[in-house]
Amino acid sequence: MPRLAGKQAVITGAAGGIGAVACRLFCTEGASVIGTDLSQASGDRLEAELRADGLEFSFVRCDIASSSEVAALADEVRLRFGGLDVLYNNAGVILGRPLVETTDDEWDHVVGVNLRGTFLTMRALVPLMHGRSGSIVNTSSGLGLVGSEQMTAYCASKGGVVLLTKAAALELAPSIRVNALCPGVIDTPMPRAALAGMPEDVRQAILGEWTVSHAAGRLGRPEEVVSAAIYLASDEASFVTGAVIPVDSGITAR
Repeated sequence: MPRLAGKQAVITGAAGGIGAVACRLFCTEGASVIGTDLSQASGDRLEAELRADGLEFSFVRCDIASSSEVAALADEVRLRFGGLDVLYNNAGVILGRPLVETTDDEWDHVVGVNLRGTFLTMRALVPLMHGRSGSIVNTSSGLGLVGSEQMTAYCASKGGVVLLTKAAALELAPSIRVNALCPGVIDTPMPRAALAGMPEDVRQAILGEWTVSHAAGRLGRPEEVVSAAIYLASDEASFVTGAVIPVDSGITAR
């Protein structure tokens, strides 16, 4: 029996990396999924691919840092689904910049997507979960639990997601469960983009440090994070709320 059979889910950051894998695997586990992201073209391609495989997926473009666009997304979810069982807040951005060199716009963008966006989607979509046993899975980071130099904006935003998750878990209980995942460095374009513009030798050195910092001796795979999200979204996790779960091969255990 598929673990998400009959459930209706929204996944943010759907167009690439972990999000695209999540959309496919959630659908494979029986969920009907609406994915959202900024790129209409990428979203349309993903929708065509998944529908061609017989999966129940549709794409709706949305900037989750915009309250008006998130409100419009909620209206679309209400129209298509009538209600909602699962919200997987996967969307995020990363910035590697020294504190004193971080601009106002950079700070606002990182916090706006990672923290404000998570808040906005929860605020707009929680009303659609009333009367159901809902599950919200938020994406924090290992760097929401420990600090790192040149990552102040990112650490602050992801640390905020941790406490947003814990507070919401208490407020929305018992009908809606709220948990957070804290991935390590996952082998997707996002962490590599954080190194863009650095000299090649510096980039390779940092990638090497990231690799050996994981107990597994490698970067994580998207499906390893998504598997944890599926568990939290499923009824198997009916007694799990307010949890902050590292999926980081021991980075935060050091």
